[in-house]
Amino acid sequence: MKTKIKQIKKLLLLLFVLIFVSYSCKNKTENHIVEQKKTIGNEKSKIISKNIIFKKDSTKGSFEILYKITTKKDSISYQFFEDNGKKETSYVKDNQIDLLIKYKKQIILNNTITKEKFKNFINENLDNYQLAIFNINEISNSSCNFFINICVPDSDNCFTFNYTIFSDGSEKIIELERN
Repeated sequence: MKTKIKQIKKLLLLLFVLIFVSYSCKNKTENHIVEQKKTIGNEKSKIISKNIIFKKDSTKGSFEILYKITTKKDSISYQFFEDNGKKETSYVKDNQIDLLIKYKKQIILNNTITKEKFKNFINENLDNYQLAIFNINEISNSSCNFFINICVPDSDNCFTFNYTIFSDGSEKIIELERN
């Protein structure tokens, strides 16, 4: 009899703990700050709010790079077909990059980068494209190289670029081959 009472008490305690954990997880607020360290010097990355998608601070050698990706107010519409054959229209926000680069503690670039910077390479309606990916590709002693993708949302229709900023502040854009 004592053994059954102990088992019932253990089951009730376990049930109470499960209910508490379940309730705690259900009401948990997400912490959107993500710190990450990668291979390119000292870096900090954060996801901050709905407007600021991503923020990164990196130092390597004589270069200091700070960029943040933010959503723009304008939307891009695109159409797709659902499984049942119905045509749907969806909307996404476009992005922009606020980029600050210092070389030997001197500001060599402080610009906002949008997809319009690449309009000479994109011979299609730029309004259908979104600045989708921006990331540090490589930092050398004389330049910073970034990887940029400008795509039609939810598709493989993309233009890919290497965007290089040199230590004197000059820049070079190279379109990578499309598959």
